[in-house]
Amino acid sequence: DDEVFRLQMATFWPAEYFQVAEGHQAWIDEIEERTGGRVKITMQAGQSLLNAPEIYEGVVNGVADIGTTCPSYTPGAFPVTEAFELPGFNNDNALVSSLTIQEGYEKLKEKGYMSEYDDSKVLMFWATGPGNIKTHKPVRTLEDLSGLEIRSAGGGSTPTIEALGAVPVGMPMSEAYEQLSAGTVQGILGPNDVLKGFKLAEVIDYVTITPYLYNTVFMKTMNLDTWNSLPSDIQQVFEEVSEEFVMKYGELRTDHTKAGLEFGIEEEGLEIIDLSPAEEKKFLESI
Repeated sequence: DDEVFRLQMATFWPAEYFQVAEGHQAWIDEIEERTGGRVKITMQAGQSLLNAPEIYEGVVNGVADIGTTCPSYTPGAFPVTEAFELPGFNNDNALVSSLTIQEGYEKLKEKGYMSEYDDSKVLMFWATGPGNIKTHKPVRTLEDLSGLEIRSAGGGSTPTIEALGAVPVGMPMSEAYEQLSAGTVQGILGPNDVLKGFKLAEVIDYVTITPYLYNTVFMKTMNLDTWNSLPSDIQQVFEEVSEEFVMKYGELRTDHTKAGLEFGIEEEGLEIIDLSPAEEKKFLESI
C-alpha cells in the first residue's frame, strides 16, 4: 500500500475566518484529492498549536509540518520581504498584491536574495490589498492621528504609522479585538476584511480610507525534513496547487475586503471618512 503522509498545519486565523474556511481548507482538499489520499492534513486553526509569532519557527523546528503566518509578526527576521510592505505601492487590491509578492519572491530567489527562508520550504505567498485606518475617534486630517496608539502588524506598517505621527503598537491581528476594546490602542491600520472576520467592527467607529499606506504579506511554508520526506510526485502536487492558490487567495481576499467594509457599515453603523485631496496629499508626502 502507498504510504499516507499525515501532516499538521498551523495557522493563527480562527477556523470560521474566510482565510481558513474558504481558503486553507480548499487548498488542503485540493492537495488530498490530487495525491489520491496519500496526504492527509490536519488544520490547527486559531493558534491552537502555535501562537501567531511562533508559527514560522515552529515549522522550522518541526512543531508543525506546515504553517501559514505573516512574516511581519517576527520583526527583523525577513527584511527583504518587508520591502514589499512599504507604503506607496499602487496595489489596487489583494489579487494584484498577491501576484506581486509571489513574482517578487521568485525573481529575488533566483538572484540569491531570499536566504531569509533557507530554513524552510516556502510554498507560496499572498497579501492583503490596501489597508485603512480604523479608529475610535474620527481621523479626517493628518493631525488627527498625532499621538494615537495604532496597532501595527510590524514590517512596513510600523515606519508608516510613525511617519504619520502616530505611535505603532506591534501585535498580531488575533490580539487586536481585545486591545481595541480595552482602549490599549485607539485604532489599527489594516485591511477591511478584519471588520467582519475578526469582529473589529464591534470595537471601532470610524474607517478612514487611505492612499496606499498598507500592504501585509502572508506565507505558507513547510518544515524541510517533512518536505524532504515526501516523494517527488507529491512534492510536485504541493508546488502546483500552491502556485494556483496565489491567485485564488488574492481573489478571495479582494472579495472579502469589499464584504468586510459593507458589513461594518450595514451591521455596526461605521462611518466611512474619505480624505480631501489636500489631506490625501499630506498623508502621501509624510511617508
